[in-house]
Amino acid sequence: MNRRNCRHISRHAFGAHSASYAKKAFVLAAVAFLSGCAGPSTKVLPKRQGGTIQEVPEEIPVVEEVNSFYLQESLGILSTSPRMAGSREEDTAARYIQRLLKDYGYQVNRQRFREKTEHEEILGTNVIATRPAEDPDADILLICTWHDSAPGSPGAGNNASGVSVFLETARILSGLPTDTEVRFVSLSAHENDALGARIYTRSLSKREKERLIGAITIGPCGALDTEETVLATQDGKGTMLGDLLSDSSSEITGIRFHNIQKAGLENGIFASCFIPAVQIGQKEDSFDFGTPLDTVDTVDAECLSELVDTICHTVSKIMNPDTPSMRAKAHYENNWNTFVYQQEPRRRIPFGSTPGRLQALLGIPGKLAVVNRDSKNHPIERYRFHAKWFEVEEPLITDYYFTDEQLDLVSLLPENQEQSSMQIQSQITSVYGEPEKKISGPYGLDCIWRDPVAGEQIELIPGKESFEVEIRSYTPEKTILARYDAAGNAEEKTENFEAEYGYLTQLCSVIFQPESEEALPAPSQDAILGRLLPKAELLYETDGAGGDHVLTERLKQTADVSTKAGKTHSGQKTSRNDSQGEQDRLYADTSWQVTIDPENYPQQDGELADRSTSLKSLMRTYGILLKETDPELYANGYGELLGEKQAMQQSEDASLVSPKSALQAESAQGMNQTVSVSLPEFEDAFALYVLADDTSDSPGAFQECVRYFNQFEELNTYRSAVRNYLGLQMEE
Repeated sequence: MNRRNCRHISRHAFGAHSASYAKKAFVLAAVAFLSGCAGPSTKVLPKRQGGTIQEVPEEIPVVEEVNSFYLQESLGILSTSPRMAGSREEDTAARYIQRLLKDYGYQVNRQRFREKTEHEEILGTNVIATRPAEDPDADILLICTWHDSAPGSPGAGNNASGVSVFLETARILSGLPTDTEVRFVSLSAHENDALGARIYTRSLSKREKERLIGAITIGPCGALDTEETVLATQDGKGTMLGDLLSDSSSEITGIRFHNIQKAGLENGIFASCFIPAVQIGQKEDSFDFGTPLDTVDTVDAECLSELVDTICHTVSKIMNPDTPSMRAKAHYENNWNTFVYQQEPRRRIPFGSTPGRLQALLGIPGKLAVVNRDSKNHPIERYRFHAKWFEVEEPLITDYYFTDEQLDLVSLLPENQEQSSMQIQSQITSVYGEPEKKISGPYGLDCIWRDPVAGEQIELIPGKESFEVEIRSYTPEKTILARYDAAGNAEEKTENFEAEYGYLTQLCSVIFQPESEEALPAPSQDAILGRLLPKAELLYETDGAGGDHVLTERLKQTADVSTKAGKTHSGQKTSRNDSQGEQDRLYADTSWQVTIDPENYPQQDGELADRSTSLKSLMRTYGILLKETDPELYANGYGELLGEKQAMQQSEDASLVSPKSALQAESAQGMNQTVSVSLPEFEDAFALYVLADDTSDSPGAFQECVRYFNQFEELNTYRSAVRNYLGLQMEE
């Protein structure tokens, strides 16, 4: 039986040590016995030989149906353990991907890399599978994904889901004729500023980049807690490939994908190499991304199947020999070769970022012009770009200076003698108003502007025949926007505050003031329980730049916090009304103030722009209030549980003899593998308890830490109120 024509069953791939995967292998073997093949046909049309075309077989290959079992199989195998870039598990995942792509008839290579910086060394393995066309100058289409995961996370949603779609797409398309060279590239080190994508694009020749019609990157998809699939691009605008994907989606599902902006990472790296790129996947990151909760049961296989159908429908049209070359159209519609980055006024400069991250965010390549060291022997690098500033049509020479790999200065110089100091001063004044300060210099007045919104200081320094503009980060003074007491009453607020930040204020009222009407509808027993939870005054203030953490401050405490009833973390539900000891409890008159900068929670279409990160930040803060207000009630029991689980982990690590996962089985080669999961702090576990789906059926110490809060009825009521307000799916 030809390995190209079937899904190869490998005891290494499925993990001989895993009973569950052995069962799956048995099922596959039975299918192979009954049908004569373990998977659908992947036959390829014969290639041109000696200037002639061989006889075309009677059976013309067609786009096959998606096999949902293959999707679930790959998802399960890849997400059995974390796959950090450079780890044995990541290398084994790359080998698994390589083996399947080779079985499907592709020419497969592994691109191993080692990248050193001043502070770390990053290793990884890209997998590159090519389906060449007859014409050596044919169009090239990239279909990409990434296979590494965050430390400690099995990464089912991020991004074993994307890899599963990637592999099934490759299997189906392997049987179609093509006059377009199709490359399937699984990238490593996504969690390290998409280093794998940067390494791969460096390896492309100038001619290869010219032949490329674009890249489709398959990101996280199919999460149960976020249903919408979108097309993300560097600038938020449509691309030729994105339009084709949207057309296919409309034809298959009746729903058109829409475009959003997601600058940086793979999108930005491809754009900086003048490659039109689009990422397809879910709109929002899931709350469990980057944690041990990111497991296979959080992914909807039906959604993955629809995504495979959509991509195959699009790519099969591009591959069709009757479709003319799309190279000219792709580069005409998305011509990154002529793109000049424009720094919009009040768009924050990413001070503190690395050179690689900056180039990905800008979507343009920079030229390393100078490398030096300061008095403390820290490396200083200058990268040169050409960009537009201050709404001026003419580009300026833009130098970004990095000290110890962190951006700390931007310098602007004129590109020609026609740009004068007076002209640029007039233009900056039209954007930011009159300078805050003027200082006499050797060639005129140095002018200084400060932008409190972006947190930047702009200094114009006239020269003898030219000028220089220096931009640095600065922290402006904070301005109070509004203040609410613990009952939700506004004590002070600016005129347009609620109109501008209404969504954020309502959300924070639900989270930090659980007695409020939005959180717990009264009258009910649940509302009585809710009143026992801590609440906080809310202070909204901003320096215009954001970047600060949410601050909590204890304002007063007039009584000692004590209890007569011991707490348990056994998992048995406990209510404050369950015992006389609880009724005799003395509650502290403790008042909290939570300070929030709205600039840290930008809104888009009336909602948080970065839902996952923002909500976890706010929920962690309320977890701190719970922990600090009443340690004996919540925190002490959690501390005992954490200590027990950590002791058990250490004992298991010490006695570990054999690998625990399918991926580890191949990489361990008889060696012991120690896989310790970092357990969450109280506030992190609480945030996941509220936001992530219920973990009742999931084994593991991390999951048990999150389940700790299930025993408290008042917290379950609070969780329901928050999730109802957010519109999150409620478990049955």
